[in-house]
Amino acid sequence: MRLSRFSLFAALLLGAVGCKEADLAPVVAKIPPLAFVRYINAVPDTLNTTVRWIDKVAFTPQTFTNVPFRGMGQGGYQGLEAGPRTLRVFTYDPNLNSSTNGLGAETKQLTELTHTFEAGQYYTLLHLGYARTGSTPAQRVLVIKDQLPAASTNVAIRAIHAGLGIANVDLHATATATTTLVGSTPAFANVGLTNGTAGISAYAARAAGAFAIQAAATGTTTSLVAATAPAGVAGTTTADPIAGSTVGGSVMTAIAFPAAVAGSKAAAAAAPTILFFLDRQPARTTP
Repeated sequence: MRLSRFSLFAALLLGAVGCKEADLAPVVAKIPPLAFVRYINAVPDTLNTTVRWIDKVAFTPQTFTNVPFRGMGQGGYQGLEAGPRTLRVFTYDPNLNSSTNGLGAETKQLTELTHTFEAGQYYTLLHLGYARTGSTPAQRVLVIKDQLPAASTNVAIRAIHAGLGIANVDLHATATATTTLVGSTPAFANVGLTNGTAGISAYAARAAGAFAIQAAATGTTTSLVAATAPAGVAGTTTADPIAGSTVGGSVMTAIAFPAAVAGSKAAAAAAPTILFFLDRQPARTTP
């Protein structure tokens, strides 16, 4: 027992020495210039997906795993060492977590992307298209620069059309998800399927308050799909706010998704949907 304790003490001592520079000063972690990225899965005809960066491990997101169709990689925006970076996206096999079937798990590489990411810039990696052979458009990762607006007391909202198979749409901001579109002026007019640059609206500011987004074929007033924006939670002196339509300073993106392909492994989604993603939280309210 004494020998074990001595060995442990010696190991800790050596470890402490190893954490110092040659001049015995503590090692200071050197954080490189970072970009900030998030991953959203808009592939409606395959398994969940996992993103792996294959060039570096340090200062690289590790949480974009097992992302379902219409889902976002855990943690939202994550720091990524800026510069040329390469990622691969794989299908995720649920058997990977099985104690009995783990050895039989199979994953498939869907795509690979190399892109130069700018320090301080925010990006959405939107994985869009079909994975099945012969289906068009074929899946790929679109790199979207997120030009976040200046902080304000309003709520900022933008829209992205990722609804495969759906023609151009007018997107209306209405009081509720069932408010008539007759007489309504689109907040975002004639938005087409995104290719990473087109099909993405600019941010629009509106006073804090409940609202919904409805999509209608361009020039029509029949709602095709609608969703109510999350309300959010106001901040207090003991809890910071959570972004939402009723909380000034919130920044959000509404993304229109297609229905899942029948018979595919994508999460069940029988109809197109609009989902909201939080781009920036309001200012903190806690000391």
